[in-house]
Amino acid sequence: MKILAVADWIDPVIYSEQLKNRMADADIIVGCGDLTFGYLDFIMSELNKPVFFVTGNHVEDNNLQKTSMGTVRLKAPKCFNNLHLKVYRTNGILIGGFQGSVWYNGGVFQYRQWEVYAALLKMFPRLLFNKLRYGRYIDVFVTHAPPFGLGDLTDPCHVGIKAFRWFIRLFKPRLMLHGHVHLYDRNAQKIHEYHGTQIINCTGYYKATL
Repeated sequence: MKILAVADWIDPVIYSEQLKNRMADADIIVGCGDLTFGYLDFIMSELNKPVFFVTGNHVEDNNLQKTSMGTVRLKAPKCFNNLHLKVYRTNGILIGGFQGSVWYNGGVFQYRQWEVYAALLKMFPRLLFNKLRYGRYIDVFVTHAPPFGLGDLTDPCHVGIKAFRWFIRLFKPRLMLHGHVHLYDRNAQKIHEYHGTQIINCTGYYKATL
């Protein structure tokens, strides 16, 4: 199973007429946030593979819609699968996710640490069903922000989310894919491991194998 994961910026290796040749063996496309839907649409059109995504903490205004309750929701193309608080089964793997980042200035899709714990509880029924039906809870956990202390930074915007460590310990995904923390140095550490889960920073792009 090959996963092409993208996040945070348009990478010339991906946004290229050579994409079909470079990534021909990708089975699914995963967006880890802070990307335009137009970019994801280009990748999907070139590779003819399904797109799964979470949104980041930077979202274009034309992709937001106010609800009758005064909250804001994301308007995404129906051809993309939004992973936020959901779990899908595709190509034999179980994949789910969580959007946004830690709260730092009150922007859309920012969460206080306690809010993430509370929100993740909504995934429990499906995760427990997966364990009964497939013998495991989840294979790939997709987020925008990293877990606390595992590839995050110390500034208020890029500090990691503590609930993700709890989620990993409890549900043991094989992979966690995220973005948010930009890595420009090719020698920077992109991969961390925590309780048997491989945590990968996918800024730009990363090709993962499961």
